[in-house]
Amino acid sequence: PATGCRLYSSGALALVGANGDYWSSSSYLAGSANAGHLGFLSSVVHPLNYSGRAYGFSVRCVQN
Repeated sequence: PATGCRLYSSGALALVGANGDYWSSSSYLAGSANAGHLGFLSSVVHPLNYSGRAYGFSVRCVQN
């Protein structure tokens, strides 16, 4: 589901139903302040994107 995100600047929910953003368990780059995440829109998927850790993205637990 397109859960949207919580904005770091205001704490408001945004893009619910339009964007899906989910944190990765690993960082984007070693030593980076940014964290890796999966992001998608209705027609685009970003399998390894990155954002500041202050954004409130969803976490989806997956067992391998």
